[in-house]
Amino acid sequence: MNKAVTLLVVMSSLVSCASKTKNQALTRNKPDYQKEIYYDGIHSDLLTAGLGLDGLRGPAPELNMNASADVLRKASYYHQFKAMNDLTEAGGYGRLFGITGEYKPVAGVEYWAQRRIKAGALHTTVVQIPDGFDVENPCLIVAPSSGSRNVFGAVGTSGAWGLMQSCAVSYTDKGTGTEIALKGGKQYQIDGIVVSHSQPDEQAKLVSRRLLSSPSPLHVAQVHAYSEENPEQYWGDFVLDAASFGLDLIQSKYALTSKDVHVIAASVSNGGGAVLRAAEHDKAGIIDAVVAAEPQVNVAHRFELIQDENKQTISSQPLIQLSSMMSLYEPCASLDESLNSAPFKGNTALIQPLLAKRCQALADAGWLTAQTTKEQASEAIKKIALLQIESSALQMAHINTLIGMWPAINHTYANSYLQKEASDNLCQSAMSAFAVDGTPRELSAKEVEGMFALSNGIAPGNGVELAYTNEDNQVVSKMMFADDMGLKSQLCFYHLGQTKAIKEALQVVMAKPERNHKPTIILHGQADSTVAVNHASRAYFHRNQSGLNPNQNLKYFEIQNAQHFDAFLAYPGFKEQFLPMHPYFEQSMLMMLNHLRNGQPLAQSQVIKTAVRGQKEPLTKAHIPAIKAVSESRITATENQLVIHE
Repeated sequence: MNKAVTLLVVMSSLVSCASKTKNQALTRNKPDYQKEIYYDGIHSDLLTAGLGLDGLRGPAPELNMNASADVLRKASYYHQFKAMNDLTEAGGYGRLFGITGEYKPVAGVEYWAQRRIKAGALHTTVVQIPDGFDVENPCLIVAPSSGSRNVFGAVGTSGAWGLMQSCAVSYTDKGTGTEIALKGGKQYQIDGIVVSHSQPDEQAKLVSRRLLSSPSPLHVAQVHAYSEENPEQYWGDFVLDAASFGLDLIQSKYALTSKDVHVIAASVSNGGGAVLRAAEHDKAGIIDAVVAAEPQVNVAHRFELIQDENKQTISSQPLIQLSSMMSLYEPCASLDESLNSAPFKGNTALIQPLLAKRCQALADAGWLTAQTTKEQASEAIKKIALLQIESSALQMAHINTLIGMWPAINHTYANSYLQKEASDNLCQSAMSAFAVDGTPRELSAKEVEGMFALSNGIAPGNGVELAYTNEDNQVVSKMMFADDMGLKSQLCFYHLGQTKAIKEALQVVMAKPERNHKPTIILHGQADSTVAVNHASRAYFHRNQSGLNPNQNLKYFEIQNAQHFDAFLAYPGFKEQFLPMHPYFEQSMLMMLNHLRNGQPLAQSQVIKTAVRGQKEPLTKAHIPAIKAVSESRITATENQLVIHE
């Protein structure tokens, strides 16, 4: 039996005789966990689950029925790395940033737990402590998942970086994840295995305590939308709890106190929003600093933006209210001639008639006044401009439409905020699977068992797609193929966003930037089409900096020619227009660690001027110049104004 064999340890752990004398008291205080497993760096490891960089770049690991937890973990690592990064050498990964140089597996121990915070809300945490943990300069990276992903959602971003710095890493799914409502007495374990009610007692202690229900075999009910907890209101608390769990495990293993360990909470997108909320909530001083890339954070703020000598007043809006408008207009706007050179334009060829029908349906409903499709698309572009979304972000209109991003956000967040069940049939929107001919079908047993590894917790993914239902909550079709591309459902979500119920639900997820006094770095791409920079990072930074007690160590870096998903850069058309965010995330992480360890000043808030590469040109440092300690392209905030000096 090799050292990588799983060791299930429930609520306690055996302590070797050699460690008893020095660490006896600390060991008795080891926190509860459901699973402990050691990875020897030969058969598997913490950094890449044994795949190595070549394995991450290669074909996906095969998932058969009854796959083991180790196989699910390996496949999950593969898909999380691929979902967050362009791993190609030409794109710079492994050469300029990421897992560079000769790959060295990271051996160490992994602890799993499903924990409740004081409010009773659940999250899954995994703490990794590498064998090479630097006891002389101890650090802990707290890495909440991005999007609606499982607990390993940040392995390819802050998790990998932390392990390469010999830090421990504490992951949290922040109350989301990939479990679905099961039938026939089946349950998920916290490591993704599907089991029956009759499993042995020791195995039963790994079963997830999440309760999900589905009104029919055709409905797929996932955690983020249907946990009935509105997990976003606890994102900051989940991050702090994951940090505490990691610190407790470090303290039980080494003669260290929490004051000895530098704790950085860092992630991207929803995970970035979560770490900012943690900084606002942290009254106990659990975390020391924060790095947030393209954070999905809801801010209520009004400020005057000055950029390229242009001046406009920005009134920030929550994501769900922006999403409800974008879901209406972007399919039509994607037909505008100004977007003819946008990536994925050619991929929409087969749905051009559907897009034109959406334009006309908007006109028929009074949302557009133009008469021809060409004029309607142009008018839709202008409607989006009124939302104060950067024009460069519209280059993503075609891929957003093809994957149904905005309707999926509407569905997930509205159900979550209002704490609905799938049986409530909110806005006749659901998640389901479909046959090749478009007929609704049940998920296969293989898809159900592979959710942990292959799902992203939101549609589309692993067979799950956004669906349109009738008034009796029967799944009818894919949302895209409903009348006028599901316009009735999206109008419902728009009107729902104006209701008292949604506005009250939003109050508990709104950020309070003025409460953030931690050393903080925020990064955002100017072309981000998912999290609009004006409504998120710019609003957050200005509200903090324009208050009575601005955080002098809150810095903001804005990246030219960068959008939300680095993974898209591996596709044709994207690399010629966009550049990766990840190298700047890594630079910011290192800058923050040096700030905590050595007192190194954080760089000035600034715009990083990048240069796009050609179709066949590999990425070089000239395309992605480093963050400067002092920059002529500064970002400054006064009482009323945010000035972008480009």
